Amino acid sequence: MRRLVPHCNPVSAAVWLVLAVSLLHLLVIARFDLSVDEAHYALYGLYPDWSYFDHPPLVGWLQALVLKAGSGEWLLRLWPLLLATGSAWLLYHLTRCLYHDASPWLPFIAVALLQSAILFQVLSLGLVPELPLLFCGLGAALALWRALHGEGARFWLLAGLCLGLAGLAKYTAITLVLSALLVVGWEGRWGVLRSPWPWLAVLLGVLLVSPVFYWNAGHDWLSFRYQLDHGVADGRWQLVNFLRSQAAQLIAYGPLLFIGSVIALVGGLRHRDDEADRFLLAFALPILLIFGWSGGFDETLPHWTLLGWAFAAPLAARLLLARWSLRATRWLVWGGAGYAVVLTLVVHSELFRPWLPFEEHRHPLADLHGWSEVAQRAAALYDQLPATQSEQAIYVGNRWLAGRLAWYARPRPVQVLDRRTDQFDLWFGEPQPGAGGILVVPHTLQKSADKGGVSRFADCQQRDFYQHTVNGVTVHSFWIYECLGLSG
Repeated sequence: MRRLVPHCNPVSAAVWLVLAVSLLHLLVIARFDLSVDEAHYALYGLYPDWSYFDHPPLVGWLQALVLKAGSGEWLLRLWPLLLATGSAWLLYHLTRCLYHDASPWLPFIAVALLQSAILFQVLSLGLVPELPLLFCGLGAALALWRALHGEGARFWLLAGLCLGLAGLAKYTAITLVLSALLVVGWEGRWGVLRSPWPWLAVLLGVLLVSPVFYWNAGHDWLSFRYQLDHGVADGRWQLVNFLRSQAAQLIAYGPLLFIGSVIALVGGLRHRDDEADRFLLAFALPILLIFGWSGGFDETLPHWTLLGWAFAAPLAARLLLARWSLRATRWLVWGGAGYAVVLTLVVHSELFRPWLPFEEHRHPLADLHGWSEVAQRAAALYDQLPATQSEQAIYVGNRWLAGRLAWYARPRPVQVLDRRTDQFDLWFGEPQPGAGGILVVPHTLQKSADKGGVSRFADCQQRDFYQHTVNGVTVHSFWIYECLGLSG
C-alpha cells in the first residue's frame, strides 16, 4: 500500500479522500429539488415535535436548526455533508483503535471502502435518519470499546449519549443495544455491570429517548404500532426475494465493500479468535442478518443496512490487506474502485448539469426535478379557490407524493387520499367527505385505477398541465385539477 501512495501518510490520504468527495457534493447540492425523504424530514423541521408517526425526531430537530438560517436546498443539505464527514472520521478512529498493531493504512482502507459505496455518496446529499444513526452508532461503538478497556468512566457516559441519540435517529438503533449486550456476553465481561457507570450510561440513553415515548403515549402509541406492523413478516419466505434484495445491496454498496465484507464476515464467524473481529461482528451482523432475512419476505431498502456495512468495512479492509498478493483480490479492488469512481462521477455530473440521453419519462433522476414548479402552480390555483367550502386542501394520491408538494407549497395544507394513516394526517388533518380543492396527479399515477385520486371526487376539472424537460426531453408530467365533492 505504501508503494501506491509513497509520498502520503494514511491520515493525509483519508483527509484528502473525504475532502475530494465533499467537494463533489458541494458542487451539486443546490442544483436539484428535494427528494421524497428530504422533503418529508424538512417538514419535520418546519413542524418540530417530540416525535413523529414514522420516525423519531432527531432529523427534524436538526433541520429545525437549519431553518432558522434559511430554507434553501443547499442549507438543508449541510447536515448530511457534515454527518457523512464525521462518520468517516469516526470509522477511521474506530479502526485504528481496534487494530492498533496492524498496518497504519488499515483505517484509510476502511474509510475508502465506505466511500466506495455509491449509496453512501447519494445519502450524503440529503438528510435521512440513516446518517445520524451511522454517526451515533460508530460513536457508540468507539466509546464502548474504550470503556470496556478501562480508559475512563467518561467513555461509558459517552456510549450512553451516543446510544440515546441513535435512538432519537431511528428505531433500528435497538440493534446497537443488542450488539452492546452481545459484546459484553461474548467477552465474558459481565463483571463491568458491578460498576455504576454502565447503569448511568443506560439511564442517560433512556432519558434521551424519552421524548419518543412521551409523544407515543399522547398519540395512542401510533408510531410503535406502525413499526411493529411494518416489521412483521407477511407471506412466505422466498429465495428469489432474498436474492433480489442482496442484488440490490451489491449494486448499492458496490462489489468492493459488499463482496469483501461478506467474505470477511463469514471468515470472522468461522475463526472468532480476535477480540476486535468479534467486536465488529457483534455490531455488523444483527443489522445485516435481520434485514437480510426479512428481504426474503418483502422488499428491504438498501439504505437500511448502511450501519451494518460500515461496521463490516474494517473487517473487509483487513481481508484485502492480508490477501493483497492474490490476483483475485487485486482484481476485486481495482474493479470495485473503478465501479465506484465511474458511478460517483456520472451521478454528480448528471446532477450538476444533465447530459445523459434518456427516453421520455425514463430518466433515473426524474424524481429530483419539477416538484418545486408544480407545487407553486398548485399553490397559485389553491389561492384562487372561492371561499365557499370550509374544507379545502391540495390533494395527492399517496404519501410518497405529499412531501415535496407540502414543502414547496407551504404553508398550504396537503392531504393524502390513500385512506391510510400517516404523518400528513397529523399535520393537516384527514380528507373529509364533501371537501374540495386542488388535486395533483403525476404521470406515474395518471393511468392508475383511480386516476391518481380523480375518481374519489364527484367532479374534477383540469386547470393546468406541467411538463418538466431536461435537455428537451420530458422527464415529468403533472396534471392539476380543481375538484369538488370528495367521497367518504
